[in-house]
Amino acid sequence: MTINVEALIKHLGERYQDIYDKNLIPYKIKPYGDEGADSASLDLEQSEGVFLSFDNDKDKRFNEITLILEDEEKTDWLFPNQMPFSLEPVMTQRWVRDHFGLPMIYGKARTDGIMSRGITEVYPLLPPTQNIAVKFLYNPNLFVATVTFYSMEHARDIQARVEKLRREGVDI
Repeated sequence: MTINVEALIKHLGERYQDIYDKNLIPYKIKPYGDEGADSASLDLEQSEGVFLSFDNDKDKRFNEITLILEDEEKTDWLFPNQMPFSLEPVMTQRWVRDHFGLPMIYGKARTDGIMSRGITEVYPLLPPTQNIAVKFLYNPNLFVATVTFYSMEHARDIQARVEKLRREGVDI
């Protein structure tokens, strides 16, 4: 079953039930989050390559969607849905920068204990979807591994925190 990813992204900020009623989520699975956690999630990663995040409250507002473009456990993985906003299922950092310019937020690759995180870059989408930000996470070869969409308000909050940390001398 395919998901209309672009239509789903355009409904960021809406309640889970409203999105479900519009048939944008094809499964009868509700978002789940542990009590006290800030977010609840709906993981469609196994078959759809999509991970959805919601506020963990009674409204379950849709706040983030991640597309899994690279699966280290599957050599033949190809994102099964149509890519939104003219993105491609295989993209490099050069491709992203050719299409989006320079990022508003940049995070260099680093290792936290045993976890390795690649370079991340956040860009605003162009009009008419300029209220949405897109974050690209690259693998060590600078191919996009995941693409995450969230509100520009959230991106600006992240940008302010990153700038504050950099002014304090933290290497990000």
